[in-house]
Amino acid sequence: MSKIDRLRSLPQKAGVDVLVAMSPENFTYVSGAWVLTVGSLRPRHGYAIVPRDGEPVTLVCSIEENTMRDESWIKDVQTYTEFADEPVLKLAGLVKARGWDRGKIGIDLGYLPQQAHAKLVAALPEAELVDTTEVVASVRAIKEPDEVEIMEAAARSTHRAVLDAMAASRLGDTEKMMADRIANGMISGGGDTGLFMCFASGERTRMPHAMPTERVPKAGEIIRFDVGSRYREWLSDFARTYSAGSPTELQRDTYRSLVRVHKETIGAVRPGITAEELFLLCKDSFAKNGLAFHMPHVGHSFGVELHENPMIRPGDKTRLEAGMVINIEPFVFDAGRIGYHVEDLFVVTDHGYRLLTLGFPPDELPVIGQPL
Repeated sequence: MSKIDRLRSLPQKAGVDVLVAMSPENFTYVSGAWVLTVGSLRPRHGYAIVPRDGEPVTLVCSIEENTMRDESWIKDVQTYTEFADEPVLKLAGLVKARGWDRGKIGIDLGYLPQQAHAKLVAALPEAELVDTTEVVASVRAIKEPDEVEIMEAAARSTHRAVLDAMAASRLGDTEKMMADRIANGMISGGGDTGLFMCFASGERTRMPHAMPTERVPKAGEIIRFDVGSRYREWLSDFARTYSAGSPTELQRDTYRSLVRVHKETIGAVRPGITAEELFLLCKDSFAKNGLAFHMPHVGHSFGVELHENPMIRPGDKTRLEAGMVINIEPFVFDAGRIGYHVEDLFVVTDHGYRLLTLGFPPDELPVIGQPL
C-alpha cells in the first residue's frame, strides 16, 4: 500500500467519519507539506482533513497557501485570514459545508488547545470528537524508503559535524566554541536550522540538557553532548562523550562499559521484539557491565517528531517492525556523578537493524583534538 493510500485509509483505521490532523507533526505528515509556522506560531493552525468518503482538503492561513499548493498531495486548499478569522471556527464551517458534522470527527486532542476545543464542540453540536493523535502517529512509525534515505543523510551529516568539530577542538577552547563548531558543521552539512544543542563538561555533565557556556573544560574532565538539527520536516538527534585530555582509568572503564551496553542493545534489535523487551535487555546489560541504571527509557522512535512512538520503555508492548527508525541512547553516571551518553540512529530491517549514523562510538574514550 502506498503512503497516500495509507493516509486515505486513516479514518477507517481510526473508526471515524473524518480525520483532522492538526498537531505540527501530524499535519506535516498527512499533508506532505512543510509549513514552518504551523509549529512555530501556535495560533496559526493548519488542518489536513481526510474523510472516509470523498476527497481530502487542507485549511491553512492564507499566507501559507502557495506553499500548500506547491508541496501537498492534497489539491483542495482552503484558507483563513489571520486575525480576521478564527481558525477553529473556519474548520467548523468547512466541516459543516462538506456535510461531515453529524458523525465521528477524529482530531489531535493531545494538541488542540482547550479554548479551541470548547469552540469546536459548541460549533459542531451533532458531532462526536475523538482523539486520533496516536492513530496518525502509529502510521508515521513505519518510514518509507525515501524517508529513511533523508533521515540517514541527516544522521550522517550530524555525525560528521561532530567528528570534525571535536577533532578541531583543543584544551583552552570553551564549551561554546566547541558547540559552535558542531552547529556550524550541521548547517553547512545540509541542516536548515539548529534544533537543540546540549553541551556540558565536568560537573555540568550531570544535567542532561545543559546549554553550552563560556566554561573552559580542563584536562581530566569529561565532555558530553546531545545535538540535533532540522532538515526541513525531518530531524537529527545524536550524542557522544569525549575526554578533554588525560582521561582517568575510571573514565575509560565507565565509557568502555557504556559502549558495550549500547552495542549489545542495538545488536538485539529484530522484528518482533517489543520496545519493553529491548528496554529490559538494556537494563540487564547495565547490570552485567557493572553500571548503575537510572533511565525511564533508553530510546525512542524518531522522524518528524523528536520523541515518536514506540518509546523504548517499560510498559510499551509495541513490536518493532521493519521500517521503524529508532534512536538508542544509554546514559550513565560514574562514581563521581559525572555523566556519559552515546546515541545512534538505526532502521529496523527484515532481519535485524542497519545503522544510519557513520558508525558506533569508538570502544575507547575519544579525546578532543584527536581525529577518529
